[in-house]
Amino acid sequence: MKKAKQTADYYNKQSYKYDRIYRSYLGHTHQKLLEQIEIRPGETVLDCSAGTGLLAEQLLKRFDIGRLLLNDPASEMLNVAKEKLKSEKKDVAYTHYFAEELNRLSPETFDHIICLNSFHYYVDQPRALSNFRMLLKPGGTLWMLDWNRAGFFIINSKLIDWFSSMNINTRSLYETKSMLTKHGFTVHQQEKWRFRLWNFFFVKAE
Repeated sequence: MKKAKQTADYYNKQSYKYDRIYRSYLGHTHQKLLEQIEIRPGETVLDCSAGTGLLAEQLLKRFDIGRLLLNDPASEMLNVAKEKLKSEKKDVAYTHYFAEELNRLSPETFDHIICLNSFHYYVDQPRALSNFRMLLKPGGTLWMLDWNRAGFFIINSKLIDWFSSMNINTRSLYETKSMLTKHGFTVHQQEKWRFRLWNFFFVKAE
């Protein structure tokens, strides 16, 4: 897990300026996900790599969530989220696990799991997907938006990997769908697109 810890350490150092530095990127990806996601009143949600809580803020404004768990291994990022949401009256909780360690949580707990801008950082992606499957209630939904290793972005992804201390394991939409299928998910919705230097994909899977 050395690479995973290096990734968390990087974001701990960025926590106080993360929202400002990546404002355009975050604004685009968060809006794309929010255009798709559907949550019914009282349902439980896991934001598995919640960062500074930007998405959580929007989810709590838009949906009548029963319980929201923000998880992120970068504790300083999560401290920023706690400060943002300190006056929130809904049931909001926090954990600090790597995605590969989420099996420490109780099985069949969540109606929704959100994996936004983070799957490419996971060292053991199959294990993370197994954990997602275990944590979802029967009929629960996984919402994933991430980098799409396709076209010119294959080069960009490789360059980021070479020059970064973080773990970078970008997948194509095709590869991600194949992995999801192997772990018992059915993909019901998908999309891929370009934004500036990035290629992205979105999937909704149950």
